[in-house]
Amino acid sequence: MHGGWVVGGRFAMLDRIGAGGSGRVWRAFDRDERRYCAAKLVRSTDGTAVLRAMRERTLRLAHPHVVTPYAWCPTSDGDVLLALELVRGGSLEALLGDYGRLPASYAAEILDQLLSALGHIHAQGVVHRDVKPANVLLEPSPVGAPLIRLSDFGIALGDDAERLTTTGFVVGTPGYLAPEVLEWARPGPAQDLYAAGMVAWRMLTGAGDPETRQRIGPLPPGVPPQLWTLVARLAAPDPAARPVSAEAARHELAECGLTLDLPARTLDGEPLQILDHLGPSPQL
Repeated sequence: MHGGWVVGGRFAMLDRIGAGGSGRVWRAFDRDERRYCAAKLVRSTDGTAVLRAMRERTLRLAHPHVVTPYAWCPTSDGDVLLALELVRGGSLEALLGDYGRLPASYAAEILDQLLSALGHIHAQGVVHRDVKPANVLLEPSPVGAPLIRLSDFGIALGDDAERLTTTGFVVGTPGYLAPEVLEWARPGPAQDLYAAGMVAWRMLTGAGDPETRQRIGPLPPGVPPQLWTLVARLAAPDPAARPVSAEAARHELAECGLTLDLPARTLDGEPLQILDHLGPSPQL
């Protein structure tokens, strides 16, 4: 495969920009809509992944902080292509790798947007089940506020959906899985809130991926106690101790009274920038 390879007479594949467990992601040009997009190729050899891909296509969850496929088509070798908006600023995982611990107000802004996305999908009866920094994409923002897009709904589950999992295996990412998931509880919004809490823990501590049943630990320097209390509540081992909803958590976050000063700077005074990770689009 190479740049210029066309799928379905519509998607001109330009350059490979990512890869995951079930497929590859290319930058492509959508000839029908005359715009660049991200083309996610799901391998046909993984039947479960294809079914998940088809489910992801059905989740048209329009929201400023959510990105889901807007079109799909089969490839000539039997794989499935999912077309998504092209998000150019990399992931929160990459941002944490570049800067480490984030300022409390900046982390709070990202958390608020993530909770907004979760509140929207939960209202549609959908549980994401794999909230983590790698699935929180970012729009480029060299000097402004961060703008996140929650992605990768391939293992999301609706209220009336059959679980597409292999018997004996838990779906999700270790460290972001709520304890009750490991005890085979049915997926629910509280589990996404736990994962959001662990994402916030990473942003505020600068630590790597959390361990299974990670302890939140003492208050980090420079983090407002009220914000840290919310993070601890989100990541509470007992789901009944978590906020009752993403919107309730947003309300608690707003009560922390944090204001994002721009341009943002790291704790060391370095400008905090979300740059374009993709660069100019290749010539068609």
